[in-house]
Amino acid sequence: MRMVVVIRGRAMALLLAPITIAGCQAATPSTLPPRTTATAPAPKPSPTRPHDVIVETYSAYWSVLAEAGRSSPEKARQLLQPYVRGGYLDHLVDGVRDMIKQGREPYGQAVPRIKEVRIASKYAEVTDCLDMSGAAMADRRTHKLIHETADAKTTTTVTAALERSDDGRWRLTGLSMKGATCESR
Repeated sequence: MRMVVVIRGRAMALLLAPITIAGCQAATPSTLPPRTTATAPAPKPSPTRPHDVIVETYSAYWSVLAEAGRSSPEKARQLLQPYVRGGYLDHLVDGVRDMIKQGREPYGQAVPRIKEVRIASKYAEVTDCLDMSGAAMADRRTHKLIHETADAKTTTTVTAALERSDDGRWRLTGLSMKGATCESR
């Protein structure tokens, strides 16, 4: 399954737009609570069904993409390799180079709202109603929002192609943004 990557103007910025903003906490001394013999809840097992692994990979991709957009091209490639492969990986790294030249970086957070996952052997396709209401671009130097990059349209239909690699991991091989608004759940 081959997917043509369609990226135009604002769409490229949005592919690299999501950011998770973390707050800073002051380091203050604290006292640990007394030890108890209560059993901690068991950690949640990693998904094993292909559907669940694909959903996890696609969802994590958006956060990693944001971090990559704030990085150097070399670091972006390292961050994205576990999630993206082939020409699409090269395309995203080129996008980071372009953003650096433009003095921009991702701002805000795009939130995936997966509508459908189709799997055929080692290929998969995810259809998403991506919520972009909190995603835009920022000035790379000041990290402040560039207001004209914020779009009134809050959702867009996204189709992502994934392929299971020889190492068993699912990776994106292409993504297209249809530009049509959609209804997220």
